Amino acid sequence: KRKLIRLGEEGHVRGWDDPRLPTIAGLRRRGYPPAAIQLFCDRTGISKEDKNIDLAVLEDCARETLDAAAGRAMAVLDPLKVVVTNWPEGKTEPLDAPVHPKRPELGSRTPRMSRV
Repeated sequence: KRKLIRLGEEGHVRGWDDPRLPTIAGLRRRGYPPAAIQLFCDRTGISKEDKNIDLAVLEDCARETLDAAAGRAMAVLDPLKVVVTNWPEGKTEPLDAPVHPKRPELGSRTPRMSRV
């Protein structure tokens, strides 16, 4: 805690909610949902002794929490024109893809496959 206070006094960070600090407010500013932080606390438990916990545990908790709640979307940001030479000209075929891979009740989307 003394080292974190010194970082603030020397002007390296803006306060306790700076995303670079290992504080709860910093984690929230970094984008971790509250449920992920609670799950992380449940997994690591309470101890009177100092212990080092790998950051991958926190990231796994965030991934597990967001996997159930986050929607899925597909977009091509920088499209590259590709011509499929062995596909018939003018033919389009609908493909069935789930909206969420683990929750089929959310339905599906239908992208189209064509030559261009």
